[in-house]
Amino acid sequence: MPLEKTVIGSFPKSNRPLQEALKEVVNLQLRYGIDLITDGEQRCNMIQYFDQIPGTERQGNGLRITGKIEPLKQSKIDEFYKIKDYKTVRSILKSIGKEETKAKITVTGPMTLGTICASTDIDSTAEHYSLDDEVALFSDFSRALLPIVEEAIRIGAYLQIDEPLLSTGQVPLESARKILKDFTACIPLNAIREEKVSFHACGSIKSVPGLYDALLSLDIPILSFGFSGDLEKENLDIISRESLEKHGKKLCAGFISNIVVEDDSKVIARFRKIEELVGRQNIKYLQPDCGFGLARPEIVKAILEKMQKIGNTIQ
Repeated sequence: MPLEKTVIGSFPKSNRPLQEALKEVVNLQLRYGIDLITDGEQRCNMIQYFDQIPGTERQGNGLRITGKIEPLKQSKIDEFYKIKDYKTVRSILKSIGKEETKAKITVTGPMTLGTICASTDIDSTAEHYSLDDEVALFSDFSRALLPIVEEAIRIGAYLQIDEPLLSTGQVPLESARKILKDFTACIPLNAIREEKVSFHACGSIKSVPGLYDALLSLDIPILSFGFSGDLEKENLDIISRESLEKHGKKLCAGFISNIVVEDDSKVIARFRKIEELVGRQNIKYLQPDCGFGLARPEIVKAILEKMQKIGNTIQ
């Protein structure tokens, strides 16, 4: 079976109105053969998407804590940005006869949200949470995200949970292990069985001892790592066929850079190494290392074109 391709989430922001920007990013992904597409995060950045969660408000490019973090009321879930933009993407696909194309919703995880929001305005955070007890804040964000996750799955979306800060070591591993276990254990089982849920962690997973094992233990079928950058290439040292198969996991493999256009031979050699380490049958998707949010549009097109070309070569 041919290996499918996806992207992490973000694309360069378009200056067009939101509806047009979403259509543009959908067409771009389809043009280059992406099998599992995203909304391209055209509305705002991965933190500001969550400003509808009670207890937060926008400040600068992020969010600050203004009260106890609470879940959205059920009546407001339909208006959550990620849900709305996913439905727009599905409408666009239907209008061009591509209803069968798969699309995912990306959700910033509770620890990344909690850490970044807390640091935006420390004084405001301290009014509502103990700065010595990050677990309470992370747990509240976890509970606030679950209704969004459940709705995403209910409406048929694939789901990607993003925790880019885990590989930095900013979150103690034991705290991360507890929060992730509790959070992912509540994801509907049908989405797990159908392999519609993935977990993306940026950077070097190897750099945090025990992190890879913690991620393997999650109730999530697909783990998403990069292997192309200076930090990400260290992940080649920890992945293995044995570890994935023992835990019933598949790999979303970042086999190509998300920021520079690489030589074909380099990308193919990297894929062959990943394939050798884990076995082709354990690779669920091919993808760039991370999102395109900071890349120039012409670079994104060149990377997608190369990804399509090499994807066809290695089938």
